[in-house]
Order: sequence, then structure tokens, then C-alpha cells
Amino acid sequence: MKTKNIFTALLLTLFLLNFFHLTIFAQNKIGVLVLAHGGNENWNKTINKTIEPLKKNYAVEVAFGMADPNTMQAGIDKLESKGVDKIVVVPLFISSFSPIIRQNEFLLGLRKELADEPMIMDHSSMNHSNIHNSENTSEGTNETHAEHNTNHTMHHQNQETELQPLNFKAKIFFTKALDDHPLVTKIIVDRIKELSKSPKNETVILVAHGPNDENDNKNWVKTMENIAGHLREQFNGEAGFRNIFCFTVRDDAPKEIYETAKENLRSLVRQASKDGKVIVVPLLLAKGGVEKGIVKRLEGLNYEWNGKTLLPDSNITKFIEQSVEGILE
Repeated sequence: MKTKNIFTALLLTLFLLNFFHLTIFAQNKIGVLVLAHGGNENWNKTINKTIEPLKKNYAVEVAFGMADPNTMQAGIDKLESKGVDKIVVVPLFISSFSPIIRQNEFLLGLRKELADEPMIMDHSSMNHSNIHNSENTSEGTNETHAEHNTNHTMHHQNQETELQPLNFKAKIFFTKALDDHPLVTKIIVDRIKELSKSPKNETVILVAHGPNDENDNKNWVKTMENIAGHLREQFNGEAGFRNIFCFTVRDDAPKEIYETAKENLRSLVRQASKDGKVIVVPLLLAKGGVEKGIVKRLEGLNYEWNGKTLLPDSNITKFIEQSVEGILE
């Protein structure tokens, strides 16, 4: 009888502890909304696989698109339907210096007004190898590129009156983009080590997509230079690299800027290769076509390249986890 009473008391205690835990969890349930550019099916699968481990501790949704209000609203609605009262929004973008980030801030009620021309574009199923196919034309012309930019501008203007802040009841927190986070540097170090044999005789060139706006581009490159500084510290014990350069290709910029960026990158690789080996590393989130454009740009030049982007890598999952934890501390 005594053993039965102890067993009953133990079950009751476990029940009460579980009930208490569930009650507290329900009152302070945290949701995570991951924002990602979006691409072809494989690109999107890579993102979904990256966020999967987070679902052990949080309600998680992903919104594909360039600050797309439709996918973002759908994600928020799903999270709130699960009882979430706090939503941490994590932009899985390379840089915080972008109209995409500023539009996200507006949509989330963190800006009173739009800072840039509105964008309403869903890239959730877009293949970048098609977007940037100006690099794939037989004549090497930029006609398709120019048409791509014109279409974007028209789409913005036609949708300008439709962009409004999103509807939500939960408290919203918005974290920083990937920028120069230590985990980004860690991934880049791993990518370089796969190609490097003698740093003192090598030049590393980090290549990112980059924005259209000049001020955004300066800040974007400055952030990349912070990563370069960390790389110099990491490899200092091996006599360091000959040089580390940071570059943005600016695929979506007007034709003149695009062509200038293209020629500058080719010149940089050409000159650096005269003094030793050149290692080109893409600072891109995932493979979707932009990396193929970089290779096309550098056709005929001598350099080392494996095309590996930040994903797949478990450090990006850790980045999201740390971003959420940092907000909630």
C-alpha cells in the first residue's frame, strides 16, 4: 500500500510539473520567422533543411521572397495560430545594408515610412541562373541584364500603392543579417582552407552579390572588409596571405555600374594572378545561379575556385539560434 501511495504521489508530481511547464510555455511561446531570398527548388530545400533543427525549441516558419509582404504575412499568421506571442524575425541575408532590410523594417512596423522604392517581388521559386543570364549570352552582351532591371522598376511602380505594414498581434523582434558575424567568418575560413596550400603566396578575393545603391555598397564592402580582417588574424600563424580583397558584382545595378564591376573584378584577378595563386570565394548564402555568373565573368583567367557558398553548413543554423537567443536575453 505504501509503495502504491508513493507511486501515485510521484505520478501526481510529474503531472503537476508538466502542467506548470506547459502553462509557462504557452504564456511565453516564442515564434521564429526566417526571411530568405528564395530560389529554385533545391535552394529552398537547403533553407528548409537549415531551419529544421530549430523546431525542437521554437515554432518556426520561413518566408521566401525579397521582403515579400504575402509570404511574411502568411508566416506570421501561422505562428500566431500556434499561440505565439513573441516573434523573432531573422533575415537570412548577406548584408544589413540593403533596401530589402529597410522594407522589412517598414513591413514589421519598425519604420514609419518606406526608405526606398517599394519592392513586391516573390523570388521563392526563381532560378538565379535565369535571372542573371546576361552572363550566359554567346556575345557577352548585357541586353538581357538591362531588360531585367527595367522589368523590376516597372513592377515596383505598378505595386507602389499596395505596400502596407503587416498585421500582427505578437510582439515583433528583428535581428541583424549575416553581416560579419563570427560564424560567417568561420565558414569562410573553412572554404579557404579547402583551396589554400601556401597562404604567403596566395591572394584571396571574397565576392558577394552587392546592392545597387552606392552608399549601401560602400557599407556592404566595409562589412566584408571586417571579415577580411578576421581572416588575417586567423591565418597570421601561417605567415598570412599576400592580399585579401573584397568585391561586389552588383548584378542588378544599371548597365554602366554592372559593366564597371565586371571589368574591375577581371582586372583584379588578372593582376593578382601574376604574383601567385588567386583564390576566389563566393560570399553567397546558397547556390542559385549567381555563383555561375561569377565563373562566367572570370572566364579565361587563372584562379582557384570550388563554388561553395555559406550553405549547406550547420553554422548557419547556429547563427539563427544565436540571433534568437541574443534578442531574448
